[in-house]
Formats: sequence, structure tokens, C-alpha cells
Amino acid sequence: MISLFARALLVGVLLSPALSAAGETSVAPASLSLREALARALRNNPDLRVFSPAKRIAEAERLQADLKPNPGITLEHENFGSAGQARDEQATTLTLSQVIELGNKRGYRSGAADAAINTVNAEFEIARLDALAETARRFTDLAQSQAHVGLADRAVTLAQAIAKSVERRIRAGAASTAERNRGAVELVKAEIDAQRSRVEVDAKRIGLAAMWGEQTADFATVQADLEKLPTLAPIAPLLEQLQQSPDFARFAAERRLRQAEMKLARSQATPDLTVSFGVRRFSATNDYGLVASLSMPLPLNDRNQGEIAAAGARIAVNEAEREAANLRIRAVLYGLYQEAVQTRARATALSEKASPQAEQALVLTQRGFENGRFSFLELADAQRQVLELRSQAIDAFADAHRLDAEIERLTGQPIVVSTRAEGVSP
Repeated sequence: MISLFARALLVGVLLSPALSAAGETSVAPASLSLREALARALRNNPDLRVFSPAKRIAEAERLQADLKPNPGITLEHENFGSAGQARDEQATTLTLSQVIELGNKRGYRSGAADAAINTVNAEFEIARLDALAETARRFTDLAQSQAHVGLADRAVTLAQAIAKSVERRIRAGAASTAERNRGAVELVKAEIDAQRSRVEVDAKRIGLAAMWGEQTADFATVQADLEKLPTLAPIAPLLEQLQQSPDFARFAAERRLRQAEMKLARSQATPDLTVSFGVRRFSATNDYGLVASLSMPLPLNDRNQGEIAAAGARIAVNEAEREAANLRIRAVLYGLYQEAVQTRARATALSEKASPQAEQALVLTQRGFENGRFSFLELADAQRQVLELRSQAIDAFADAHRLDAEIERLTGQPIVVSTRAEGVSP
């Protein structure tokens, strides 16, 4: 399934140069394409900015995990302040000690830190998909509102045409001034609706610009053909793609992290060995001697049982969450797919069947009104039907595109593949 959003991206990648470097200035477009909106969101989305420092944190923790324990130094002076013979038996010992980690603790720490970095990367992929999907939704919302502005302008034009026709009929003595008043009311209502539609467009322009951290919009319109819908792909391959989506990649990355934590917890049950080596000076004879020692705690009580059990429980939780998410997301995808099928059918019926028939009826009613065969109310009803059907068609096409974006968000295709070509990473 290649939607309006995916096609815009694929065409943009093939025909446009690579994204400008961060901070490079360019002329603001009068009309914004979806590809430009997505590229802006990827560069400057506020929710994506946190992942760069988050990854640096994970990399710093990886560096720390790979460090060996520091050596220690001990200075010991015996029998100082004593009297008598003990006074002559004073000794000073300088010792260097080093903890030797057993059980490959350092390797398992590094493995856990690597898994944590992969988890941050997986979370970034999810956040990037969320930003793309939300940008696509807001883009569609704005395109829908723009289409309603055009429809509102047509309503004003139709109301003005009715008012002129009423004036001609009044001059011909075929209508009363009551129809003039009704026409004036319809025109005022149409102008109010047109103004409200423009205010709604302005608000949604700001909402779209907020996806790349801007408080104002530097574009006037968006480029979109809402009535151009792709054919839906079969649902079976979409269900298969769920297992490769970033949402499930995150579960896999988290599972690797939990498994690394389990290995680290088990290795910590092995006690470390402390090796000490030093030199001792005897005050009475001014002689020197070497001293050495080995020490290791006895794992009689604390064998890290609690951490091992907790790590195992976290692995079980991860598996349970993954299974639950799999069932939930498959059900959501199936529901979205069925809704997408129904929405396409509704949009097509409204656009290709109902609207043309209503337009034809309006033309006939207008002619009949001019000839006195139809009343003002009948003409106004015919116009209202045309506008309502056209409004419903716009909404149905916009809903279809939003459903496509939701399906692509769940499966991770094809938006994420196209945007990876842009070279955006945390």
C-alpha cells in the first residue's frame, strides 16, 4: 500500500536533492509539500531532539561499564605511640591492591550497556515514526480544511447567484421581497461559514508548523490531492510486516537488554579476588620486607539471588508485553484495514455517484427557478444538498488518507524506508 504520503516521499527522494544541512537557510515556500513537511519534522521535531542527548548518555554509560576497577593504596603504621619494647617494634607498611573481577563481569556490563544503546535507537525509530505519522495527519487535516474553504467560497458564489436571480424575479413580478430576505440570510450564513473555514485553516497551519518547533507558519497552503487514493494492498502482507515494525523491534531490543542484565546478575554472584602487594619497614632495625595477600568474600549468604530473580522476572514481563502487544496491534490493524475499505467505498460513492447527480439536479433546479417552476426553498435545498455531499466527500477522502497513515505507522512501511534515505538519525 503506497499512500499519498509515501508517494510524495518517494518522488521527492528521487527527484529532489538531499536535505540541506541543519541551520542552512532557504526561501520559505508559498505552498508546502508533504515531503517538505516531513523533512522539517525530522530535522527539528521537539520530541526527537531528546534522543541525541539520550544516546550520548547511553554511550557514556557504555564507556563507564568497560572500565576496570581502580587500584588501591594503603599506608599502615603499627605500634606508634607505644612504650617499652613495643616502641622498638614499630613497622610501616605500604601496600598496593587491585580487585580482579571474576565471572567476566566487565564483559557482561559492556554487553548490557550495548543493549541499552540499541534500546535507545529502537525508541528513536518509534518516536520518528510517531513524528512522521502525526505530521502526515496534521498535513491531511490542513488539506481537508483548505478544501472546505474552497467549498465555502462556492457556497458564497451560489448564494450570490441566488440573490441576483431573486432580484430579476422581483423585477419581473414573479417573486416577493420575502425571497430577497431569505437570499440575504443565506448569503450572510455562507460568508460566516467561509470566514470560519479560513480561521480554521490558520489554526491548522500553526498546528502543522509546531511539528518542527515553529510558532508561526511560513507557508500559505499545502499541496495535496485528497481525491487521489491508492489501491489497498491485501491485509495478509500487512499483518506479516508487523513483526518487522519498530514497535516490535523495540521489544526485541529490550529483550536483549534484559538477557544481558541476567548474565550480568549471574556473573555478580561470583566473588571478586583482591590481590595486594607491598613493602614493610621495621623501625628498630631499619630493615625492609615484602608483603602480599589474597582476599575473597565467601558467598555464603549473598549470592545475588534477588537480582537474578528480578532479571528473570523482567524477561518474563518483556515476553508477556510483546505477546499482548502483538495481539492488540494485529486487532487494531485489522480494524483500521476494514475501516479503510469502507471509507474508500464511501468516498468513491459520494464523489463519483452522489455528487454528480446532485450537481445535475442543481443545474435543472436553477433553470426551473429562473423559469418560475421551482421555488426559492427548492433551489436553496438543491444547493445545500450539493454542498453537503461535496463536504462529506472531502471528509471521506481525508479520513481514507489518515487511515492509510495509521496503517503505515503500525507496519512501519513505507514511510520509514523512504525517510531513512534522508540520512536522519539520533
